[in-house]
Amino acid sequence: MTGPPTSVIVQVPNGKILYKGTMATGQTFRYTETPLSVVATNGASLEVTIHGQEQDAAQAGRTEWAVPEQP
Repeated sequence: MTGPPTSVIVQVPNGKILYKGTMATGQTFRYTETPLSVVATNGASLEVTIHGQEQDAAQAGRTEWAVPEQP
């Protein structure tokens, strides 16, 4: 988390929520469950890495990342 605090939801396909809350600047999370989805109110606040590859910076506003099964 590099920007201002933002609301984040991390969820697996069966509907189980792994995290729902506000991430603070400097806070990090790592998940090994796949597939999953990550939704942020302000995607520009996050740095996202999926399977070792840093994702392009998101624009401000609601952003969703789909994390596929681990290869």
